[in-house]
Amino acid sequence: MDKKKKVIAAVLASLTGVSGATVASAVIAYEAIFTRVDRPDYELVAGEYCYERVSDRLLRQELYYPSADGVRLKGYYYSSFDKKGIIIVAHGMKAGGDDYLPIIEYMVNKGFDVFSYDCTGTYGSDGKDTVGMCQQLIDLQTTVNYVKSIESFKKLPIFLIGHSWGAYACSTVLSLCSGISGCASIAGMCNATTMMTDKAEEYVGKLASIPAPVFSAYQKHLFGDYVKYNSVMGINSVDIPVLIAHGKNDETVSFEKQSIISHRDEITNPNVVYYVGTGLQGDHNNIWHSKESAEYQAKVKAELKALERKKGKKLTEEEKKAFYKSVNHHLYSQVNEELMQMAVDMFNKAIS
Repeated sequence: MDKKKKVIAAVLASLTGVSGATVASAVIAYEAIFTRVDRPDYELVAGEYCYERVSDRLLRQELYYPSADGVRLKGYYYSSFDKKGIIIVAHGMKAGGDDYLPIIEYMVNKGFDVFSYDCTGTYGSDGKDTVGMCQQLIDLQTTVNYVKSIESFKKLPIFLIGHSWGAYACSTVLSLCSGISGCASIAGMCNATTMMTDKAEEYVGKLASIPAPVFSAYQKHLFGDYVKYNSVMGINSVDIPVLIAHGKNDETVSFEKQSIISHRDEITNPNVVYYVGTGLQGDHNNIWHSKESAEYQAKVKAELKALERKKGKKLTEEEKKAFYKSVNHHLYSQVNEELMQMAVDMFNKAIS
């Protein structure tokens, strides 16, 4: 029996009243979501989301360390002048560590060392795929323990910042890792299992009730007890300061249903502060960008569409590359200073 058939058989054995065809289809659908994510061609991407565009301002050291599953993860260390602490940055889905270089640079300039990494199956890390929802939690736990093991970091307080998938991991890992001094969770989902079933319901309505138990059983098969943990549990397990930020208009992680902030009434940690993004900063990604950046992003996208209409056809790669050379990459990816400063103030207070 090949590996795929073994997986389907194992999941099927844990369920009753579900056909083998349903299990197979749901497993295939799940795995299609968590394919490998490689670096894009940055000549076709706007913004300072690749190191080449910031290397004159930001020095880093690249290194490798093993994941819990033995996969080689790639990490990136950025040294600051003041060394007030070290911030671990956890990225979102379909992204990698470099996609948060604007945040990383901001924190380095505020006196914090930063350690970012590529999750399993992402960018510079090994792995044929990104496995599933809990993988970022596992990789962050591994990364926290790795950072703790480095002699030069042992005297530094550790802080966490995550966006989306990484925000879920940053807040949830608090149940698993001691010694964290503060956490900023931006646009995060609260629960890995319910996130999958909720998104399925968004796409197919009541039909989602068919694959939902398979998704739950498959995640349990992949990750064991990690599926039991969620963001609220993590936040309530500590008394450290935690910043929870979410955009009011977020269509990726629903503000009202899937977000950590939607569980606000369940959070008992007295050191939690909240930030709600509105208007141009109310969506999943622009919450951490400035208003000027959000406006400019919309302008660049509109100009690209106008250029395509003018030509009457899709642009070639060379034409797109010529267009992106004219983009102000710094403005395109400028951070939301109000939100970032909230995190900095919280971290500074934790070490004062």
